Amino acid sequence: MAMRNEQVITQTSARAKPPIEYLTENGFSIVRRSDVDPSFSMDGPEHCFIVRDTDGYELEITVDILPGVVAEIIHRTRGRLSLASSYWINCAELHLAAYLWEHDDCPPNGSLQVDQLTLDDLDLATRWERGQQRLNR
Repeated sequence: MAMRNEQVITQTSARAKPPIEYLTENGFSIVRRSDVDPSFSMDGPEHCFIVRDTDGYELEITVDILPGVVAEIIHRTRGRLSLASSYWINCAELHLAAYLWEHDDCPPNGSLQVDQLTLDDLDLATRWERGQQRLNR
């Protein structure tokens, strides 16, 4: 899988701007799969990322924000955030980064479920502007 991801990143980089990498303090690199492969959606509560560890090994990780969490955010923002908002990919990315920092390893089975909100999630959601509904960072 690591080889396939490197090929996608390399091929995409040759044609377009290189993807933005989110770097954790403990050396993991996170790239949004939608940044290197436009067939992956930026919408909705499920997002795929390519994670590279400090040894250069890459793994594809899916982060799924569970329906109860989505419903709570939509309720607390009075419906201002839709599933098309860029908030969801940002939230998924932050939860993945927090997991990598706390565990110093990728989630088992390449999957992470966000089943509860943090205060930071709520603060970010309430401050998220309508103009950021479709931003890529």
